[in-house]
Amino acid sequence: MSADEVKQLRTVTEARAIVDLKAGRVNGVLGWIVVDIALSTGLRVSEIGKLNVEDTDLKRGGLSVARSKKRRPIRETLAIAKELVDHLRTYLTWRTCRLSDFNGSLPKSLTATKGPLFIGCRGPLTAQGLQRIWKAAIKQASLPKELSIHSARHTLAVHLLRKTGNLRQVQKQLGHSSPTITAAMYADVTFEDMQDG
Repeated sequence: MSADEVKQLRTVTEARAIVDLKAGRVNGVLGWIVVDIALSTGLRVSEIGKLNVEDTDLKRGGLSVARSKKRRPIRETLAIAKELVDHLRTYLTWRTCRLSDFNGSLPKSLTATKGPLFIGCRGPLTAQGLQRIWKAAIKQASLPKELSIHSARHTLAVHLLRKTGNLRQVQKQLGHSSPTITAAMYADVTFEDMQDG
């Protein structure tokens, strides 16, 4: 995604969230947080889908992420920007209010401080639900439908590599098992590209 496309997507999803919040609708609020997390962290959709409330550390500015490395599950903590921390804080307040709308129809394990981070109209969202939210946001922003949620991961990686020139940092952010994998995927980002970023 280009910088203009990212800006357009962020602007449109935030505006829709504000309108939907005032109207008592869910989709815009969920769309904005999903887009923000995807673009800000570069997490895989499966990793986003596994996030729980207790994985957020708003005091330190971190997310604990469940990843598979060499077919073994591990947890890694990613630092997140202050803007995302602030957005998550607002979203979690909204999520707590949403839980009361379910009138006891959700599992007891789902509380304000525990359970899946993303809850739709029928309960916790799956990776497929997150992809649908992303596609709706892309469509509303009038962007090419080929821009999948995975493109946010690639966008963050290229931006981070251009900004820092540090392949190891990009590897850690993306959760690749070795820098070789990261280098092979982003070898087309030239030195000149990094200077332009």
